[in-house]
Amino acid sequence: MELRWAVTDGPAGTAAVALPEDRAAVRALGLHRSGGFWCSREAGGCGGRLVLEVREGSRPHFRHCGDVRCALTGSDAGPAYDHLRHRRAVAAWLAAQGFRPRIEEVPGPPGSGGLHVVVAEVGAVVEVQLSPLPDTAWRERDDRYRRRVRHVTWLYGPAAGSAADTELAVRGVAYAVRRHNTGLLVGVRDVDGGTRWVRLGACRLTADGFEAPGAAEARALHARRAADRRDAARRAARCAERAAQGTRDHPRVEAPPLLPFPA
Repeated sequence: MELRWAVTDGPAGTAAVALPEDRAAVRALGLHRSGGFWCSREAGGCGGRLVLEVREGSRPHFRHCGDVRCALTGSDAGPAYDHLRHRRAVAAWLAAQGFRPRIEEVPGPPGSGGLHVVVAEVGAVVEVQLSPLPDTAWRERDDRYRRRVRHVTWLYGPAAGSAADTELAVRGVAYAVRRHNTGLLVGVRDVDGGTRWVRLGACRLTADGFEAPGAAEARALHARRAADRRDAARRAARCAERAAQGTRDHPRVEAPPLLPFPA
């Protein structure tokens, strides 16, 4: 398997690029990125220089310069670079809003743990969860973050669907995230199973928290469903009470014992 991922900003860089399938686009990438390519240490790589190979009869790929021992040799390295793609997109999104976030990598399998993003200007945390997260671990981390800041927003990658289901059940809305070209899409999930996908750039982080198209509607739907459940529970309780009252008002009369026939 050929190496198809690299960074363009040095041995410990985060500016990840993936080789396109179109050969002309690959050549254009090589010309545009004249500064070179590296095997990023941030993705578990060796930090060495990479050469872009575009040959007839073979798929374009990166190769290390010389005989190098590297954990990413023989793989396309996509999963290892995934969190870097998310990191760059989230950082650009927040910078465009005038924020200076502090971004930390959450430990996990290489490249798939997640990102812990602190935005002090609005007292918020954005948690990008890319690996599976058990229910108890999600609750513990969510509670811990909420004790420190006013707003906590989770963005769940495809592997973290179970944790997203937990938040959806608790709060009536959950946010999925997936890569799209060089950016990210956010999926606004509701309790009826719907998901509305929007560009990350269409969302905002404000003093009131994370705002995304469709989120208010998802919360309103959750509130209606919760009200319906409460009404149904009250009706059931009234029916049970009436049934119990009827039993008290009209106690059951035992039938007289059967007497033996006279001899």
